[in-house]
Amino acid sequence: MFIYFIMNNIIAKHNLLTVLLSFFLLFTIFHVNISANYTNKQSLNISNTVHYYSYDELVDLLKQLKQNYPDVFTYDSLGKTHQNRDIWLAKISDDVQINDNEEPDVFYSGGVHGNEKPGYQNVIESIISILENYTSPNVNESFTKRIKNIVNNSELFFIPMVNPDGCEANTRKNGRINKCIFGKSLFAGVDICRNFDYLWEDADEHPFRYILIPRTLEDIKFIITQKNFYLFERGVIRYPALDFGSTHGFGFYRGPYAFSEPESSSIKKFFENHSITIWLDYHIFGEEIRPPKCWSDNGEDSITFYSIAENISKFNGYKIFEEPKCLNISGRPYEWAYKNYNIFNFIIELCPSMDSSIVDNKDFMSNIFEEHLLISLYVAERAINMK
Repeated sequence: MFIYFIMNNIIAKHNLLTVLLSFFLLFTIFHVNISANYTNKQSLNISNTVHYYSYDELVDLLKQLKQNYPDVFTYDSLGKTHQNRDIWLAKISDDVQINDNEEPDVFYSGGVHGNEKPGYQNVIESIISILENYTSPNVNESFTKRIKNIVNNSELFFIPMVNPDGCEANTRKNGRINKCIFGKSLFAGVDICRNFDYLWEDADEHPFRYILIPRTLEDIKFIITQKNFYLFERGVIRYPALDFGSTHGFGFYRGPYAFSEPESSSIKKFFENHSITIWLDYHIFGEEIRPPKCWSDNGEDSITFYSIAENISKFNGYKIFEEPKCLNISGRPYEWAYKNYNIFNFIIELCPSMDSSIVDNKDFMSNIFEEHLLISLYVAERAINMK
């Protein structure tokens, strides 16, 4: 019965190569990874002809925006990727060349997973809209006044493409060449979302803790009802040659050591030099709001987390996702950022499915970007009030 269940789950979700590799692993070293096969208002002047930018288009846009809005916009590189692309950090503020310690810092990012295109495009669209409406009432004077108040009283930071190599290759992971068989092709790359120094040693000491295994009736219910998670799926992969999700552009390999990747080390350096109040990181899919795990166990902070998440939900209608105890993931930036810098941070899982990474409904995506522009403005205003 067990083998029947595994066969049905694996064959339904993987190509032939993945099936063979999975069975080999299951029967030789009892280390299983079953990754998901992701297939299937008032106008705010978000274009209904949106498309997903390439890395070069992003570079051209940043240059143009700095030329058009030099008083309130600037950008700089946080470092180079494995494939020699810049990790661009953009800033919007009234005194854009000055780090004002009296104003709260708000951070927006996308493209941590390069195949989640709406995530990074949403950040790009927000940058454009904020700048356009700051300089002239593209929507109306009241909206422009609101944006001016935000820009004049906070510092807004953006990394549109955290993982530009992955964005260009349309893969979840970055461009690292791994030291293993097929390390340049099938098993290339590191999942940036697993490369931070959070529970790193714990995943070494207790590897089975990071396999999605039901331990209670609630765990069983979670696994059955969640479309994004699968029985025996690994929350983190410790060895690149075991990251079978790589065979179809996904995967959870964490890297050789914490902050081994230029993308994660760049964010670490950024956080060390700025005092971020709120961070929104845009992904797809599932239409969910995800605070860091165990956010509800932290006294007064849990009230703030819930309040912000609840208000975001009022804008986009997404559900607040609370991770069960059976879902353990080490190396994530969100728990690391909260633990080390007390940053109120949220993953926003845009769109109902991965299909949205293929632009086939421009009106639908335009509506999402408008909706989340309002969310970006809300969290900036919230940060101003928290200062």
